[in-house]
Amino acid sequence: MAVSSSLSSTSRSGSTLDVAGIVSQLMEVANQPITKLDSKISKSTVKISSLGMIKSQLSTLQSALTDLQTPANFTAMSAKFSADGVATATVSSSAVAGSYQMEVTQLARASIVNVSGFTTSEAALAWYTAASTDLTDVADGTVLMRDADNYVLSLKAKATGEDAGFAVDLSDFTDDKSRVVDPLSITEFTAQAAKDANFTLNGVTFTRSSNTVTDALTGVSLSLSTINADPITLTVVKAASAARPKLEAFVKAYNDLNTLYNEQTAASIDASTRGALNSDFAVGSIMRQLVSGLMQPLADSTGTYLTETDLTDTDLSDLGLEYLSAGDLAVNDTLLAAATTLDTRLAAGIRIGLDSAGGNDLTEQITAMLASGGVLQDRIESEQKVQTDLSSRKTSLQDKLVSIRARYTAQYAALDALLFKLTSTSDSLKSALDGLTASQKNN
Repeated sequence: MAVSSSLSSTSRSGSTLDVAGIVSQLMEVANQPITKLDSKISKSTVKISSLGMIKSQLSTLQSALTDLQTPANFTAMSAKFSADGVATATVSSSAVAGSYQMEVTQLARASIVNVSGFTTSEAALAWYTAASTDLTDVADGTVLMRDADNYVLSLKAKATGEDAGFAVDLSDFTDDKSRVVDPLSITEFTAQAAKDANFTLNGVTFTRSSNTVTDALTGVSLSLSTINADPITLTVVKAASAARPKLEAFVKAYNDLNTLYNEQTAASIDASTRGALNSDFAVGSIMRQLVSGLMQPLADSTGTYLTETDLTDTDLSDLGLEYLSAGDLAVNDTLLAAATTLDTRLAAGIRIGLDSAGGNDLTEQITAMLASGGVLQDRIESEQKVQTDLSSRKTSLQDKLVSIRARYTAQYAALDALLFKLTSTSDSLKSALDGLTASQKNN
């Protein structure tokens, strides 16, 4: 405890104690529990962040697994024309493979009727909405300015095809509506007659009201673009295999998770290089469960384990995948080339990591891990509770330290005042004694 004649912000003139310095040193000791709590809170924050990264990467792996186990991803069909520009096609999985000779002889068109003789745009629009034929229901109207005093109302049918065609009968323009414009000044002209689309497939003729045809071929939607003088060929075939990109996405998702796991659980005597989740049982159990699942035989969509011709169970190698000694997965070109039934299997549906006891595959097991009450979500919530408790303890200690600082300040300020009084009394006594001694010497 330092005793000083120097002044401080809490010491008065003549003080003998550095009250502020003494209190500051005492508070450094009192603050040590807060410092330790701050360290624990910081570590907890890092753990929560690490667990969040594991959760995110686990979700990515689940998505990749789901893609591999979705049959629709491997039953795609495609359409190709022998010549461009005549038509385009979109194909669904219900399409049937085949080759068709196609010829487009007529495209569907919408009626276009132009009404002329209007002196203003407003007059043309008023006529459009007032006509007794109720044109607004069947046609869209656009006003075109031919010159300063000559406006044309261009009417186009809302749909293509003969059934959607319309005509304008100027005799329908009644006396009531003649107030809008002089009926004798307007004329109508049919610029384009309504037409249906006509085309053939393998010599069979089709007539449709639209150039978009969805009911001629099962699972194939045709969009007619132009008339062709010579027939073209439309070929519907099974699309190129989507297996490899899906497998590569799965491999990447798993390897990224494995790399993240190794980083976050790294063991080291040096705290600065030790993983934030080192010795974390929950995270370790998740990875063990995933590895165990990947070692399980493949199953079909009904949950029956798949077998080869020699009656041995299938595994990841039958998907063209290899489990490396370092713990990562890889697409093995040799294994993939040998997996001649891979597309068929994926199109029929597979389940990876099926637990025969619980009946859940890896995607379902990951769902359980991530859900409330699951091993990973519980671990995150547990760590969040630890952090909340630590923060609460820190707040409580901070409140106590405010009182402790006030008590220390009051105590040492009082001691300083007492020492000041004693010093003053000592100085007075010394002065009196010195005076008495001097008086005696003079006598």
